[in-house]
Amino acid sequence: MTVSAGPGEQEASERLVTLVHDLRTPLAIVLGFAELLEKRGEELTPTQRQEYIERLAAAAAEIRDLLDAERAGRVSGRAG
Repeated sequence: MTVSAGPGEQEASERLVTLVHDLRTPLAIVLGFAELLEKRGEELTPTQRQEYIERLAAAAAEIRDLLDAERAGRVSGRAG
């Protein structure tokens, strides 16, 4: 016997798949620049370090925004 997900469960599952996909790029940026700063931070010029930090912060902000948008969607979805 197979039990299928209801429309709400299917929609939630699809949103989760989309969120995970959308988080991959900014998360890879955060991890990549953090690793560069950790391993080569002393070799970088102050300008390079600042650029890496800015890119890292921008990617982290993108992750935050994606999570906030998902949270807002869930809250508004419950109300509707």
